[in-house]
Amino acid sequence: MNRYILIFLVAAMTIAACGTTRKQRKDPQTAEAIAHKPFAIEVKAVIQDTAQAGKDAYKLSKSRVSGDTLFVDIEYSGGCKDHVFTARHNGQYMKSMPAQLNLMIDHNGNADACRELIKETLAFDLCGARYGSSGTLILLLNGDRSNKVTYTY
Repeated sequence: MNRYILIFLVAAMTIAACGTTRKQRKDPQTAEAIAHKPFAIEVKAVIQDTAQAGKDAYKLSKSRVSGDTLFVDIEYSGGCKDHVFTARHNGQYMKSMPAQLNLMIDHNGNADACRELIKETLAFDLCGARYGSSGTLILLLNGDRSNKVTYTY
């Protein structure tokens, strides 16, 4: 009887161990998924810094502001390693009405050589980019004047 229990335990442990060897991937975040699960996405802070954090390629397909959060839909190649995105500005606001600010979104792909097309939505807290206590700020994403979003606070 004890031999059968031992064989069952060894078989159960072997089956359980086989199921843990695959790496679990997060589902890509889309605007529709975020609308149904508002806390499913990590909101990162916008930092004031002049150093570039990453220079890997990505495509910015859509951007919008909701409250104090900038949402950016992006696409990039990867799938094997974690990718890190940061948003930064240099603190130099353009003297215009309303004020304008270059907001750079950097991508560090950690030398990911995989070629899966990843689509994801990033979220950044804009409170750290405000100019004055209340007003409107025009954000030029990656310094592109044709890709502007308006942030009203």
